[in-house]
Amino acid sequence: MYDCERRIGDVTKALSMGPSEDSLADFLARGRKQARLLNKPILISQSLPLDDSINFSALFAACKQPAGDRTFWGRPDKDFWLIGKGNATKLTCNGSRSMNEMTDEHHSLLRSAQIEAPGIPGVGPVALVGFRYDTETPRDSDWQDFPDAMLVIPRFLFSRSGKSMWLTINTMAEPEIDTAVQARRLISELQTLDTDPLTGDGQPLIKCINQDSVEQFTEYVQSALEEIERGLLTKVVAARRKILYAERPFSLDNALRNLYQRYPGCTVFAIENGESSFFGATPESLACVNEAKLSLTCIAGSTARGSNREEDYKLERQLFESPKERLEHASVVVPVTESLKDLCRDLQWDREIQVLKLRNVQHLLTSVTGSLHSGNSILDVVKRLHPTPAVAGMPTDRAMAFIRKNEGDRGWYAAPVGWLDHTEEGEFAVGIRSGLLIGKRAILYAGAGIVKGSDPEDEVRETELKFQPIMTALGVSE
Repeated sequence: MYDCERRIGDVTKALSMGPSEDSLADFLARGRKQARLLNKPILISQSLPLDDSINFSALFAACKQPAGDRTFWGRPDKDFWLIGKGNATKLTCNGSRSMNEMTDEHHSLLRSAQIEAPGIPGVGPVALVGFRYDTETPRDSDWQDFPDAMLVIPRFLFSRSGKSMWLTINTMAEPEIDTAVQARRLISELQTLDTDPLTGDGQPLIKCINQDSVEQFTEYVQSALEEIERGLLTKVVAARRKILYAERPFSLDNALRNLYQRYPGCTVFAIENGESSFFGATPESLACVNEAKLSLTCIAGSTARGSNREEDYKLERQLFESPKERLEHASVVVPVTESLKDLCRDLQWDREIQVLKLRNVQHLLTSVTGSLHSGNSILDVVKRLHPTPAVAGMPTDRAMAFIRKNEGDRGWYAAPVGWLDHTEEGEFAVGIRSGLLIGKRAILYAGAGIVKGSDPEDEVRETELKFQPIMTALGVSE
């Protein structure tokens, strides 16, 4: 995944077990039979093995299409990748349509689906899912392409876990479908991937950068400290924005390649919808469920990396021993573990705080594990956790109201983004260290946790550190 070759190889030749038009048409015909019995369209999903000739570095670029609709999920340190092209189905919720209605529709879709998959995480009718941070905030026009929640099952999903690589073809089978024609169309679309190279190495020239002023943010932090002093808040996470204006549209393909090469310990993600793309490289896993085992990380408390080993260790010890940073960290770990107790058994977490070191910043980290009670899914965990104190504050309702008043719409920034399979297991991350691309504009976000003892100038410096990964990925020099 780390090479920078331009071509992705011959996709259809790399399919060691098909699909041929005839075999795919036969599978579609079985789906059509089920659709006729139920008198409604059904989802059909067929997974096929790939050999290792596919270059995943260039594959996402090759999946580009005029309508957007690409998805990307990468865990470089685990050699786990999901790349989606198009959509077999896209479910959304906004306004009066609730997330529960959307998830019920997804459940109904899966109950009637015809699925042929190997039982490997990330293979099969995997859905890529994202949420809006705060549905009570009036929507900013910049986020018009991203609803309150969205669930996409890609038409083509390329999955890689270690040396195991798969292609899943997902499509809707209508009761009167012409299976030969649909099979031919699907195979033809796959074949177009063989000739679409990754174009260009760089990002466009930045014309100007607009941002919330340091003075504004300092006043924002000071007002949060006053609320904390009055006992109305224990913690609140304040965020800033930067808007980059370029001479031509930004390259999402090259931004992602920069991020997964520079931040292999992070989750690198992207969801395209319409004319916009939400992407990032987040260090924070919200929840992962595999074989009913839950794991997640609590990250809060930050400092810079040192320019040498001695300075780095000194900064690490200062972070580890800082009462302010440990208070900020505890304000995340305690409510998160409390909120999971009725969803899990055998809930455990690190008794000693760890330090997570990234390229330009280091954080306090606590890992949490448990076993989900029967009947609970990863979406149940996500709904229970969001918003965590790591992205909102404590008490949650007051912190959210404070953010709503002072920031407005965060869109999908700091909200859950992830994937789940047809067994309702998967992985979600917190959409931080992220940005929104809209043509020649990039809107970036970075936040800092404010607790008693926070210094406004230090919080400004912390947000600047957190902007750096996405700024660099978009061509702004460190």
